[in-house]
Amino acid sequence: MIPIRKTVKMSSRISFRMPSPWREEMNFIQGNIAKIRIKNNSILINACNQYTTEVSSTIGEGGQIYIPTEVRNHFRLKGIECFKVFIDVVNKYVILRPFE
Repeated sequence: MIPIRKTVKMSSRISFRMPSPWREEMNFIQGNIAKIRIKNNSILINACNQYTTEVSSTIGEGGQIYIPTEVRNHFRLKGIECFKVFIDVVNKYVILRPFE
């Protein structure tokens, strides 16, 4: 897992941009679907080429990913607002972990 020195604050932002060096490698192309799930108190995001019934978001211009309300509310209720961004190259996930 590679830290990319980026943080996301959910209280002031509802989306974040994927750094350009990782967009193409991770298949984060505008118009694709990003599958979003919560696992072990982290947010896991990966590109999905087909429709999914899981929580998802459409990847916007410049690799922008919108974090859905239900995910934001889940962490807001736990008092977690800031996340560090990591890249899992092997499994092609973007991982948002709570900032400690």
